[in-house]
Amino acid sequence: MRQSAGWCLIITLMLMQCSNSPLQAEPLQLVDTLASLKPRAGEIPAEAQILQQLLSLYPSPYQLVDISRNRAREWTKTAGNACIPWLRKTAERERDYLFTLPYMLESAIVLISLPDSPWQRQLEQLQDHSGRISLQQLLLLHRPPLLGVEKNRSYGAEIDALLLQHHKALYTRSTAGEFVGSMLPMLQKGFVDLMLEYPKIARRSSTALRFWPLSEAEPFNLVHFACSRSAQGEKIVALLNQIIRQQAGQPSYHQLMFKTLAPAEQAAALHYWQQALTITPKAQTPTAH
Repeated sequence: MRQSAGWCLIITLMLMQCSNSPLQAEPLQLVDTLASLKPRAGEIPAEAQILQQLLSLYPSPYQLVDISRNRAREWTKTAGNACIPWLRKTAERERDYLFTLPYMLESAIVLISLPDSPWQRQLEQLQDHSGRISLQQLLLLHRPPLLGVEKNRSYGAEIDALLLQHHKALYTRSTAGEFVGSMLPMLQKGFVDLMLEYPKIARRSSTALRFWPLSEAEPFNLVHFACSRSAQGEKIVALLNQIIRQQAGQPSYHQLMFKTLAPAEQAAALHYWQQALTITPKAQTPTAH
């Protein structure tokens, strides 16, 4: 009896020790749909530098998965230990993926036109005192512009709801391969009147463009990893969250994130991001695969 009790005590102490120990490493498959970690000519974009820094701190091997953006999300659902970086979190997506804390943010989504757009005068008339345009007012015009949007992208909860409501005023296409901002050629060729995009993506085009801030846009776009909804995915999210929290206090990490933001936005952006990091993630039940 004493021997049995002794073994029970040893097992109990071992379990307590395990519960207090750091999270165990978990291999990760990174679905790099933007090819941000592939060698390329020119300066490495800030989002790729941030991703590289986070992955350099990940305590287990990771594998890059080369798969098109159109297939990546379905594949990640069943992979078990995969994550997609640079994704916006929505209520609908949370049903399919486990999301990390936001690891960076970007400037708000904007409406984009060509400088000589026939819609310029109308857009100027719709601007409020702060220079913003209501997308709802624009789409409620008797003859609204043809707005180009990409299928399966989220532009923020309020804008997504408006796009669903006014779908007849939209030109929709699937995002092609690794190219985010694939609606730009459609705008350049006059197939659409206006489009929605992040300023940093649009600025990579050689075409002159005009940006119009939207009153329905979120102040900043929070960027997350979306991971497989599984027991493995849950461990990976916990590990990534640890790294994100560690980097959140590093000025060098802030400077990387600021590369995509205008100087006037940086203080507000840092406050917005740090507030988002303090929100306790909801308990998420993984789905067994």
